[in-house]
Amino acid sequence: MLRLLVFVIAAIALLAGTPVSLAQAIGRDRLNEARPLSETEMAGLIMTMLEGRAGVSAVRVEAGDVVFRTAGHDVRMGLAPLSAQFNALPDAKSRQEAFDKLTQRVVEAAAGRSAPKSEAERARFIASLIPVMKNRSYVEQFAAMARQKGDPKAQLLHVPLEGDIVVAAALDLPKITRFVSVGEGGQYGMSDKDVLRAVLDNWVRRVDRVEIHEFGRLRRFHFGEGHYNASILLLENPWKNVPNLPRNLAIAIPSRDILAFGDADDAAQVAALRALTQAPDGGFPVSKRLYTLGPRGFAVMP
Repeated sequence: MLRLLVFVIAAIALLAGTPVSLAQAIGRDRLNEARPLSETEMAGLIMTMLEGRAGVSAVRVEAGDVVFRTAGHDVRMGLAPLSAQFNALPDAKSRQEAFDKLTQRVVEAAAGRSAPKSEAERARFIASLIPVMKNRSYVEQFAAMARQKGDPKAQLLHVPLEGDIVVAAALDLPKITRFVSVGEGGQYGMSDKDVLRAVLDNWVRRVDRVEIHEFGRLRRFHFGEGHYNASILLLENPWKNVPNLPRNLAIAIPSRDILAFGDADDAAQVAALRALTQAPDGGFPVSKRLYTLGPRGFAVMP
């Protein structure tokens, strides 16, 4: 299945934001204090930099980032890595110097000349990338959310897989899953195709042990905490170690956490799979169709 995905995966980050009022602007004199900076305080420092700056709008704290709009696009600054970076510095002088460098980055970003991300930021970006299965309807949902956020050109960069399934690149962050936007990899020196390759390479490395669980009349795949079980389908051959594998497989992928299968020639198992596609999807739908995997490959089941 991995070889089916040789083009672009990405998506845009548009989740409900935290009100700006939760991160009030604070002065750089805070950096002279020895106590660690919180993420909220780091947000306040960045707010200070952005306050009154021409061409900057829609400043907010969203999904662990300070986000602002400039030159027709959103700029994100991750609060966790920034606060950790500042807290690791030994004294007030080094923190003030780091603040000056960060201010320059913000000035360049606000002027539409965003500085390239550091190697450490690039490494964190790549390490967090995962492929997430989505229903095709999400493509327009995503565009609609982007328009509401004032970004009419935003797109969900995705790969159609089969039927009504698409695959998107996302960042698996500690508190949220954030989709990656078309062109977002440019900040890290990566094209959309580079992001796709990294998504798949990272997924192969990450999925080091796949389990097969009994599931009523059916069986299902499981990995880790199970949140992205559906994406196991994207591995090159996840079926190779499945015992007693039917000659013709029927597959259900109703939500991002379920990849269930049975014998396509067994009417009872097919009925169980069809029932599974009608069950609640937990808000993460993939497909209500059934799929087959046989001599002709992965396809929609009639």
